[in-house]
Order: sequence, then C-alpha cells, then structure tokens
Amino acid sequence: MGRRTKFFEKIGRAEWFEIRSSCLILLMVAPGLYIYSILIGAFDPNRVEITGARELFAMLFLVGGLMPFFKREWAKDHYGHVIFFLMMAFGHYLIHTCYLNQYGLHYLLGTYVVLFGGILLLTDRFYILAFVTTSLLHMALAIYMTDVGIMEKSSIIMSLSTIFFFSFIIQNGFLKYKKKLKIENYGLEEKVRLRTKDLEMRAKELSLKNRELEEFAYVVSHDLKRPLRNAHSLAKWVEDDIQMKQYQSGFDNLALLKEQISQMDLLISGILDYSLGIDKQSSKTLVNVDDMVEKLISTNTYDNVLIQKDICLPKLFMDKAQLLQVFQNLVQNAIKYNDKEQAFVYIGCSEYKDRFQFYVRDNGPGIAKEHHERIFKLFQRLQETSDKNSSGIGLAVVKKIIDKNGGEISLKSKMGTGTTFYITLYKEDVLTCPVAVQQNPSIVYS
Repeated sequence: MGRRTKFFEKIGRAEWFEIRSSCLILLMVAPGLYIYSILIGAFDPNRVEITGARELFAMLFLVGGLMPFFKREWAKDHYGHVIFFLMMAFGHYLIHTCYLNQYGLHYLLGTYVVLFGGILLLTDRFYILAFVTTSLLHMALAIYMTDVGIMEKSSIIMSLSTIFFFSFIIQNGFLKYKKKLKIENYGLEEKVRLRTKDLEMRAKELSLKNRELEEFAYVVSHDLKRPLRNAHSLAKWVEDDIQMKQYQSGFDNLALLKEQISQMDLLISGILDYSLGIDKQSSKTLVNVDDMVEKLISTNTYDNVLIQKDICLPKLFMDKAQLLQVFQNLVQNAIKYNDKEQAFVYIGCSEYKDRFQFYVRDNGPGIAKEHHERIFKLFQRLQETSDKNSSGIGLAVVKKIIDKNGGEISLKSKMGTGTTFYITLYKEDVLTCPVAVQQNPSIVYS
C-alpha cells in the first residue's frame, strides 16, 4: 500500500514552471474550445455533437487552469493527475466525436492537435504511455466500426501512430533531461545546505572562542591570582616563623602553602583540559550509547548508589571520548553532591522528529534557579569546601562539548527533590556519517 501511494505521489508531482505553462494553456483552451466548436457548427450544420459536452469541458479547463493560483502547494504534488485526467477525458471525447462525424477533416485535425498537445503536457512516462495506448486503441476500434474506406482507415491509423511516435520521443527526451537537471539541482542544493551549515557552525565556534577568551581572562585575573596571593602571603609567614624560631607554626604554614600550590596546579590543569582537550581534532565514529552507558553504570554503582537507564539508547555519530565525558561528568556530579542516604540516578532519552533529548535525573539537593547559568561557567562550584580536589570545570566541559556538536544543555531542578539535566542533540548533526557525506553530500541519515 505504501509503495502504491509513493508511486502515485511521484507521477502526480510537477515543477512550478511546468504547472505555470500548463495552466496558461488550459486557460487558453477553455474559450478556444468553445469558439472552435461554434466555427465548425457554422461551416457544418449537419455535425453531430454530444449535448452539453463542449460547455462541460470548457468549464473543466477553466477550473483546471485557475486551480494552481488558489492551491499552489497542492498543485505541486497533484497537478500531474489533473492534467492527465483532463487530457485523457478530452482526447477520448474528441475521438468519439470524430467517429460520430465519420472522421471529417475538420474534426480529425482538431483531434490530432489535442492528442499531440496532450502528450507534451504530461509530466510522467507512465501517464504518457497510458494516454498514447488508450487513445490509439480507441481510435483503431472506432475506425473499425465505421464505413470509411480501407485507405482512409490506414491513413488515419498511420498518421496518428506517427504523431504518437515522434511526440513520445520528444517528450521522453525532455523528461530525461528534466530528471538529470533535477538530480544536479538537488546535489547543488545539498552542497549549499552543507556549506551554509558549515559556515553557521564556524560562526558559532568563533563566538564560543570569543566567549572562552573572556572567561580565560577572568580566570587568569581572579581564580589564578587568588592562590598565588595566598601562596605569597604564606611564604612570608613561613619566613617570619623561621626568623622567630617558631618552627611548628612554620610547618603548619608550609603545609598550607603546599595546599595552595596544589590548588593552583589543579586550576592550571583544568584550564588546559578545558581549552586544549576538547579543541583538538575529534574523530566521529558510530557510538553505541546504550553500551557506553551500561559500562558507565557498572563502574559507578555502589551500595548506596543506584543508577538505571532506559531499555535502549540510540546510536550516534560523535566523538566517543567526548560523549563519555559528558555522561561521566553528569553521573559523577549526581553522586558526589547527593545528600540522600540512597543516591538515585536515571539516564534516559526522548526521541523527537528532528532531535534526541537525553536526560540525567537525580534525587539530590537540587540547584537554585539563580545558579542555573552559573554552574556552566569555569571554576564555579556551589559548595566551595565540599571537595578540594575538584577544579569546578566539569559542567563547563559538558557545555562546551555539547555546544561544539551543535546541541543544547539545560536543567530543571526542585530544591530538596533533585535535578534533571537535559542534553539536546539534533539528528542532522549526530545521525550523519562524516565519511559518507564527504564521498556523497546528498547522503543524510534520517
């Protein structure tokens, strides 16, 4: 049933320039048919006509010609059907009229013109073959049933066959050329789309770089200076303790000095990981997120920690190390800062038409709304004394990875109940095989 529907959609589709040409012709045929019928009546008072037929067809052609101006989008998908059924009905009406009038020359010439023009108006080979075959069979059967001489019968069939043969060759060549142009245009459109997307991504990366430079300047001027100033003060205290022979106080201050130096080393390492680790050339591969999360769960599950996930998570084209870093940071944060006796973390994914939305939900203390933006900045920790070995770059790294892959990260939280982090990745970015696109830009997975 699906194949049949697609077939009829294909043969009914037409380009706008074809629709525009066809509707203008129909609008000219509508009054022309009526006038031509009146002229024939003036020269041949004994003609035989089907009562009301010319008025009906004139009206049908008028409606068919005006239709695209009122339903443009509908016409793109269905106008091929309209043209076919109009020309098929009108062509067979003329063949029958020729039969009723014993194939008079004025009727025969008009029929030839319409049949030839009908083929040129059709936009699909299937409809052309159907139109030609049925018209030729109808004409042959009608001639066989008349008293016209054998020479006249042969001449009519031969001339009609010749018209059909040459018009079919002409239209078939046009349709092949149109199909070739359509494929080339699609390729160009796809290349332009990919190039535009690449430029948008580069502009976004440049914007991110500028923002990171601002953050880096802030870090250097504030976060790095603070332990450096503390170290300088502690060194002076140690010097004073030695001069005053207060060795125990000196040892205590020396321990504090080493702690400040370790903190400074942690900050510098964090900056290097943030600035260099993600910016290096990444390699996109097909990542089985389900398997990756399963392994992550097995290495982070303890007696007081329960981690669960959806039954099946999707496969994505991404840098596996970076994607693992995203989930690892979110899961470990959910465990580290959990204030419940039993920590619970759930990893899931919702699929939409154009995107995947992963989520990591915990039952922790929650995050106040005023901190929702702050937590994604460098070295920003809500609990300053909770972990001295934490650099405060985890969520900043997560955001940077997601931004670099064209996605978005957000959160919803309720104080005392828990927090849910949402990671949105667009299918156009993560379901496209980089190698396939490089070889053939028109290949995009959906």
